Amino acid sequence: MNDFIGSAGYNRPTEEQVKTKKMMKVIGIILVLLLLLIIGLIALIYYIQSTQLKVYVDAKSNSKMKNIFVFDQNNNLYIPIRAFAEYVGYSSGNGEYKEYAEDITKCYVESKNEIASFSLGSNKIYKIILDGNNDYEYYEINEPIKMFDNQLYTTIEGAQIAFNISMAYNQEQNQINIYTLPYLVSWYTTKFQNAGIADKDASFSNQKALLYNMLIVKNENGSYGVQTLDGQEVLGTKYANIKFVESAKEFIVTTMEKKVGIMSYDAKIKIAPEYDAIKQIDKDSGLYLATKNKKQGVINSNGSIVLYLEYDQIGVNSNQYINNKIKNQYLLYNKCIPAKKNGTWEIFDKTGKNIVENGTTYQDLGCSIGGNNNDKNSNSVLLIPQYEGIVVCRNNVYGLIDSDGKSLLPIALQSIYSITSEGEEIYYMLYNNQLMNIIDYIKKWVRPEKNPETSTEDTDTNTENTNNETTNTNTQTQNNETAGNTTQTSTNTVENTTQTSENAVSSTTNTNSNTTTNNTQQ
Repeated sequence: MNDFIGSAGYNRPTEEQVKTKKMMKVIGIILVLLLLLIIGLIALIYYIQSTQLKVYVDAKSNSKMKNIFVFDQNNNLYIPIRAFAEYVGYSSGNGEYKEYAEDITKCYVESKNEIASFSLGSNKIYKIILDGNNDYEYYEINEPIKMFDNQLYTTIEGAQIAFNISMAYNQEQNQINIYTLPYLVSWYTTKFQNAGIADKDASFSNQKALLYNMLIVKNENGSYGVQTLDGQEVLGTKYANIKFVESAKEFIVTTMEKKVGIMSYDAKIKIAPEYDAIKQIDKDSGLYLATKNKKQGVINSNGSIVLYLEYDQIGVNSNQYINNKIKNQYLLYNKCIPAKKNGTWEIFDKTGKNIVENGTTYQDLGCSIGGNNNDKNSNSVLLIPQYEGIVVCRNNVYGLIDSDGKSLLPIALQSIYSITSEGEEIYYMLYNNQLMNIIDYIKKWVRPEKNPETSTEDTDTNTENTNNETTNTNTQTQNNETAGNTTQTSTNTVENTTQTSENAVSSTTNTNSNTTTNNTQQ
């Protein structure tokens, strides 16, 4: 009995066994906690990764780029233009292209094929294709260029246009995907064997069609066509050549008979192929420079004639007037079309009407002879932008009209030129070997501003004199006489050296106006 009762003590765990059991429980709890901790760490890492911005360029991760972007309070993405450029194969600079001034409110980016320019607060991006013609195109974007920390920023829309890329931001994944044009060309050339964008004849302009869901194709006979990126035909493969015009999203097509026309992206004929060459000169108005039988004219997007194809030259040579920074040599001030025929120039508006009454013609446009003694620091001038002025020449003397055809300075000047000072253009005129500042002269005598020194009566009189071409004949004559007296009286107060010249130019202005009046009367 005692042995049986004592046997209960025999099954009792030893102290060591109890400790071991407790230790196993502790280890088990620790393992569970470690497992939970690992799960938590994995979740935390995943969360951190999901909140960190991820950037992929041409399907490759680029961790260096993630810190250059800016998000606003609405989580809208902004791209630093110059910092972004180096990651997608572009160089960049402050100021305007070929302008040697560090203006941080402007910048440009440049590749071997193209230049894009930006300006703070502007909704326009200007582009130049470096194909020898160096024509400007411009693109409007929804949001203007912004500045943060002295850097210019644009949106995804602006970056896609300027850098010729495909770009998208996935907010849920917090991921930016960027595909450069060379990558897209390589990818789609592999996908479509008939792609006509990578051989020796391929143009940069045609490669850019990829960014708009279109592909230029080429068959075994060398004929060109267009299809969408999912294989749907847009233009049949039957053209001798095709050129994509990015700014208008249309195609300049050349037939096998070497005639040129315009086709829209949806295969509609905009301009029938009946010309030797076509070039877009104004996107907004749908104007095109057309050439046929070595003569040029202007047509619109409906194929209607704006200027008959009878001119030897449409547009000026902008390389002669580099300091004027002419962006569209065919459309000055976005409204004036210069045209040359039989050695003389005319200036037309967008409807084909001569901007000066009576169909006035000129010996030349612009002045390239410089200042006194052929001053090497002087610049050739065609435009004086403060007044939308255009320099005109007749009988080897010069004058200035505005973009509406009104006279600013009579055609009686020996020279008109500019000097660059501290990054700005200062415009001068030479009359009877006397030098005068053009802007100061126009402000004082032609279009005086209302200020304490200028009475309302004097201002009205001078303004009437400047615009007398638009009044009736009797009013013109009266205004000329009044303006002549006013000018003579005012001139007596200036220094003797300038007095004579200003009187002479003012007198010439009145004489020129009277001559115009008499011609009109006749």
